[in-house]
Amino acid sequence: MKKIYFIVLIIVLGLNSLFALGNTAMENDSVSLGAGYANDVYYSFESGEILSVERQNWDIAFYTSPWSAGIITNGGNGTELYLYPFSDTSAWNSIDTTGLSTWPVLFNSTDDWENGAFNRHATGHPDYGWGVYNSITHDVVGDSLYLLKLSDGNLKKLWIQKKVSMQNTWYFKYADLDGGNEVSEVLSFNDYTDKNFVYYSIQTGESLDREPASVTWDILFTKYMGINNDQPYPVTGVLNNVDVPANKFMEVGPDFEDWLAAPMDSTKSSIGYDWKYFDMTQFTYIMEDSLTYFVRNKDKNVYKLVFSAFDYTIGKVVFEKSMVYTSAISESKPETLFSVYPNPASDFINIGFMEKSGWEGISIADINGKTIYQAKVSGKNIKIPISKYPAGIYFVSLKSANSFQVRKLIIR
Repeated sequence: MKKIYFIVLIIVLGLNSLFALGNTAMENDSVSLGAGYANDVYYSFESGEILSVERQNWDIAFYTSPWSAGIITNGGNGTELYLYPFSDTSAWNSIDTTGLSTWPVLFNSTDDWENGAFNRHATGHPDYGWGVYNSITHDVVGDSLYLLKLSDGNLKKLWIQKKVSMQNTWYFKYADLDGGNEVSEVLSFNDYTDKNFVYYSIQTGESLDREPASVTWDILFTKYMGINNDQPYPVTGVLNNVDVPANKFMEVGPDFEDWLAAPMDSTKSSIGYDWKYFDMTQFTYIMEDSLTYFVRNKDKNVYKLVFSAFDYTIGKVVFEKSMVYTSAISESKPETLFSVYPNPASDFINIGFMEKSGWEGISIADINGKTIYQAKVSGKNIKIPISKYPAGIYFVSLKSANSFQVRKLIIR
């Protein structure tokens, strides 16, 4: 989701030096979500499990940044959100549920943490779904009513009244459909901006501090609403923290570590749930074969991740991990660059580099990470025919004993 009120464009002008660790030993680890996948497990590649916390104790959650309008629902717990289609907030005292079973359910985005269920019918600035931004006060003022079906089946009407952005304070109220048990809340999140969300239970009327500081974890093992055959569907898998991207390589061997052979995906479900599938004949989950992920954590170190087992009876995920690259800040450019020309190309490409650059091998991979060309390096120039490859985006990689660099190639 767009960062509210401001658009920040970050242009990367250079590439930091990357130091290869070589083929490193994989470390075995596991986490347990419990029977029925009852818990969320926050995990750090450096430190291991950070926190395991009950998932069922919240219904909605608010993104903590003062300049965000993001509100999510606990879709993994069965919570369902409906936009009231018959009127604006003037209908608070006269909710009509006729045709409720035909209303579309709103779920959180699988791409962006901030694009929650309450934001799914946003039309763009200044409309953020549940409310509209006021350019004078800088508040977001609620203009929509919702029905929330809780995990216990009860229905509540809900009105996010406003967010006072300068104070990072939210105003909302909810009640039974007939107006009974009305609760009005005012919540300030200034003390929680080191975390992604503050959670709220409509069933108990409590706000909950239930997640670790964002800088301490990389991935979240959880149950959530994923997309299966273009339809929302409850799945159990892995979600990436904000600013922790990953990429995926299929049909690769256990020694594969060329993580730069495909771009990193910064969406929150770039690891997701489809590293496993359920085998009806064996009535158990099977891990996808020859599947490897690479994850870049908040320290910019890159970890290799391979799933090895999933026991659905106790929600246990078994995996292997290793650090394959560590980043180091350098103000100077790498000494051993190479060039690819022409680019874009259709018939052939030339690879140019210094004769004493130390490069040992070259490879070309498609956007899915599948290697289509591989050879040893000799001399100082290489000419490679490419006319047999389909048009698209590819990645040319050169590797030496202690360096690994990539250039994007466009084949027309």
